[in-house]
Amino acid sequence: MDIKIIRQSVSKNINQNDCIIRGDIQNLINNYKIEVKSLSKITGLDYVWLKDFMDGENNSNIPEPAHLSNMIYMLSDGILMINEDDRIKGVIDVLISGFEIKYETLAIYAKLELEDVQNFMDDTNSISIEKKYKLAVAVLFLHYLFKRLPN
Repeated sequence: MDIKIIRQSVSKNINQNDCIIRGDIQNLINNYKIEVKSLSKITGLDYVWLKDFMDGENNSNIPEPAHLSNMIYMLSDGILMINEDDRIKGVIDVLISGFEIKYETLAIYAKLELEDVQNFMDDTNSISIEKKYKLAVAVLFLHYLFKRLPN
């Protein structure tokens, strides 16, 4: 195969991927009201680079394209596909596996009984909305406190 044909093919694929990512970002802007400046802060991408990318002034060389694509997906369809209770359970799982936090600790911070947390993890419908709210607020705040910023 001629090297020129290969370069053209690769360039075409990169441009198609850029168009897809640009369209997905535009979807976030239009449907979820996330502005380019916010997306820059969320993803860690340089604002000027991202703005130029959206304006079509620079193509390809997307820093960490997989991370950007995953973030765009989660901010659009991903969050809506996971129900609220499962999101909280997911954060609890991260606190347990990543930080070795115990259910008892979560119960103390949420001002609930240990059994409430255990019951929620077994069956999310087994505790009241008020208790779910208390648990969610405590869990999300702990996750926020423990989250490390990338270097």
